[in-house]
Amino acid sequence: MHVQASGPLARCAQCREIKAKHYEAVRQGQMRRAEAMAATMGRHLRAAHS
Repeated sequence: MHVQASGPLARCAQCREIKAKHYEAVRQGQMRRAEAMAATMGRHLRAAHS
């Protein structure tokens, strides 16, 4: 599935969810979880947006 961006900040729902989980993990000091979410985002971007 490819999501067309309508502007420079447009993201798909899954991108927003992953990013929110990443930021929450950072806020809570859960760096392993934050790193895991960064890896998840990378896989998602390659699979869904390339």
